[in-house]
Amino acid sequence: MAFAAEQLARVKPLWDRMLSHRFLLETRDGKISGDRFAVWMRQDYLFVEAAIPFIAAVIPKAPAKHWESLAGVITALFKELKLFEERAQAVGVNLRGAPPSFTNHAYIQFLLATAYRASYAEAYTVLYTAEKAYYDSWNVVKRGLDKRSKWYPFVENWAGDAFAAYVQYLEGELNALADEAGAAEQARMAEYFELTTRYEIAFWEMAATGEGWPGVD
Repeated sequence: MAFAAEQLARVKPLWDRMLSHRFLLETRDGKISGDRFAVWMRQDYLFVEAAIPFIAAVIPKAPAKHWESLAGVITALFKELKLFEERAQAVGVNLRGAPPSFTNHAYIQFLLATAYRASYAEAYTVLYTAEKAYYDSWNVVKRGLDKRSKWYPFVENWAGDAFAAYVQYLEGELNALADEAGAAEQARMAEYFELTTRYEIAFWEMAATGEGWPGVD
């Protein structure tokens, strides 16, 4: 079994928990409140911003054959920021209305620490897992959300054919990196796969609850 498929099977209980999260189901069913969705918009906008320096830090570690595709990821992230800005303006959400939440701050620090401290294969594992999580998550929403919904542009971005092809490409490259890795590095890649999955679950929970920082009123 290829590495990505093996990891998806290994963490299936976590993956299923992510895909059945109430934030996704309520968004799918048109029951999510505007305030709760605005929490997600603000926090994910900040996360996408942080993903740009993550990719930039990973590029020097990458094999030359990945430079072009990683540069394309940065371009795509800038397009995602534009999508957030357009949707925010359309629905009256201030994207700068809050600092990073506790969970988002932790996830961003994990992302950047991975870029600088982990191997390229380990960092690529985080990239793939996060993107695969979003593709699968937004496909849950796509299965029920009315196309007239003001939130449907997010479905088009993360659950469409272009994003599916991108995730499939990442999966193939991740499998190749795993094949080249030794046993110890493969074990760390598996750990990063699971950690990223757990952060994705925590991110939906943060959006659903509007969490604050511990010890801060």
